[in-house]
Amino acid sequence: MTRIRPISQPVRADSGHQLSSNNAQTLRSAPLGPHPQALLAITDPVVTADLLSQRLAGQSFSAVAICPKSIITPSAFDFLQTKKIFWHRNTAEAAPKADKPMTRWKAFVVTATSSVLQAIEHTERQTFGKRWSHELLGTADEAVTAATSAINRGETHGVAVFADHAELIACRANRSERVNAAVVSDAQVLPALKQYMQLNLMVVRPSGRSFFELRNLLKEFGKS
Repeated sequence: MTRIRPISQPVRADSGHQLSSNNAQTLRSAPLGPHPQALLAITDPVVTADLLSQRLAGQSFSAVAICPKSIITPSAFDFLQTKKIFWHRNTAEAAPKADKPMTRWKAFVVTATSSVLQAIEHTERQTFGKRWSHELLGTADEAVTAATSAINRGETHGVAVFADHAELIACRANRSERVNAAVVSDAQVLPALKQYMQLNLMVVRPSGRSFFELRNLLKEFGKS
């Protein structure tokens, strides 16, 4: 990649070649690319793939915040997953207060079944975004990296990963000193796992699991 010096600094000729005035003028007049914006907020009552495509066209955002009362269609979920766009529910109540630190929980989704997406959205809507956020990932390696990074940096109280390669993810994540990971299939064992092994990474194999099963796992794991 060719690096261009700022215009305010002198440009030195290399190997005896001089920069022509035409080239210099081209550098000065070259338009700057769009600056990434911090957040795209969507408050429409129904969020579809077409709506997301229109709002994101030609622009760069670090995240998409969707109103808790908005309905997210299956096509919108597919769009967010395909584009690997980080999104979360957003409300004014979600902002942490100085006198009451907010406990944060994250979900990373590799195997994005409809039951998983519905369970996560339900959990985020019930808590109005105060506790849960999620991100769609493409591989088990990405899930291991994202989960261990979030825990090691103290960004979250706990992480849930939904992926079919659950045992592999838990085994690799446990190599990190601060991570206590386990594959969980029953919400009833979570209190014991949290008490005796300080579970902070729950890995779930979502294929064949119902919305109610996955919702209960998130609900129990997210209890303080």
